[in-house]
Amino acid sequence: MGKLYFSYTDFFLVPLYLFFVFLIATRTKKKYIKKKPEYRFFIKGIIAKLIGVSLFLMFYTLYYETGDTISYYKGAKSLSNLLFSDFKKGMSILFNTESPYNSYNSFTEETGRPPFYIFRDTMTFNVSRFSVIFYVLGAGSLIITNFLCAIFSFIGVWKLYVLFNSIFKGISKELAFIILFMPSTLFWGSGIMKDSFVLGSLCWLTANFYMGVIVRNKIIKNTVLMIFNFLIIVNLKPYVAVGVIPGMLLWINASFITSFKSSFVKFFLRPLVMVFIVFSGLFVVNNLSTFGLEEYENVDQTLGQAQVIQQDLLRSEQYGSNNYNIGTIDGSISGMLKVAPLAIFTAIYRPLIFEVGSPAMLISAIENSVLILLTFLALIRTNPLHTYRLISKNPFLLYCVIFTLIFAFGVGIASTNFGALVRYRIPLIPFYFGVILIMRKINKIKIN
Repeated sequence: MGKLYFSYTDFFLVPLYLFFVFLIATRTKKKYIKKKPEYRFFIKGIIAKLIGVSLFLMFYTLYYETGDTISYYKGAKSLSNLLFSDFKKGMSILFNTESPYNSYNSFTEETGRPPFYIFRDTMTFNVSRFSVIFYVLGAGSLIITNFLCAIFSFIGVWKLYVLFNSIFKGISKELAFIILFMPSTLFWGSGIMKDSFVLGSLCWLTANFYMGVIVRNKIIKNTVLMIFNFLIIVNLKPYVAVGVIPGMLLWINASFITSFKSSFVKFFLRPLVMVFIVFSGLFVVNNLSTFGLEEYENVDQTLGQAQVIQQDLLRSEQYGSNNYNIGTIDGSISGMLKVAPLAIFTAIYRPLIFEVGSPAMLISAIENSVLILLTFLALIRTNPLHTYRLISKNPFLLYCVIFTLIFAFGVGIASTNFGALVRYRIPLIPFYFGVILIMRKINKIKIN
């Protein structure tokens, strides 16, 4: 029962931690507001994130009275206790070593034991591993541990918001609604969950890549942060990394070519750079195991992984019974391509309002209705040829579109349940709908 993890000490600790959070936030805003006007949304974004994680926590402690977030918290608590009682065993489990101490038997009655269903799956238990630092910093409080996890997620999302504003001037308010204040990302991307870590790390990774590789500013710092955030993604949801890599390769290609003003030079370089990108892509694909992505090293393995995920999401006891069907994955490339359009639409825009099957799903359905309207208005106001030129000439937009299509395709074909889909899709929301917003506001934007 989740509410059993609340304590009377929370009445003292929560206000204290909030005081320090907003003290740091106020100083950060004051430091950057003159150079970056978008920082007027910094504190508002933190408040929205904390409200989102509070509602999330209430949902899983008072309404459902259980859930994965409670299990992850119990895992972090048990692992933290083990680190303090037997450091060697705790470190073996924390870093998932080959040591015999990296075993469920290392936990005792005194340390407590994590739920076995999360410990037996490495990527699932990695959420508890990553949450240990927040558990310790949060004095063991369920509320504060979730708050700190939400702050981590917010840092990444904020970095992406600043990146959008640095490239596209004049729409900081509209971008704030798309990136900072989306209900589904605030709710599903804030608590102790895979989705929170992945959302924050993906957004942060994108900003690090832009600053370190494209702009080449503070290269060492951004490279370290790139590796850090990439490792989090790979160790929680490796298929997200598979969607990011092609977009980054194309981003490098497009940025290199557009850096030249001469049309002749661009014409001469484009095929050479494309050849380099193709060979680089083949090298990455053939060495995915180096990045921890060995299950995606060939087509058969990738299709098999999609089938495994699809079957897992049919478990009604875990994800509910609100299933949908876009077609069966038959293990062939042609079969996947047939369902691609519906899979992409499903991942981006569903559930629709008439497909709602639970209170939590209603939030996403209302949000999706607004997003469909926004997309429709953007499309009717923008010439398709102009849209193509806009995206092809802006490497960052190209990256956003490529990532969205690959990610939406993968999530759409693998998911079979709306309860899981509303969580799985949140990484694409700031990227895709950021592009849609820019298309709609193109006449009011100054592009750097």
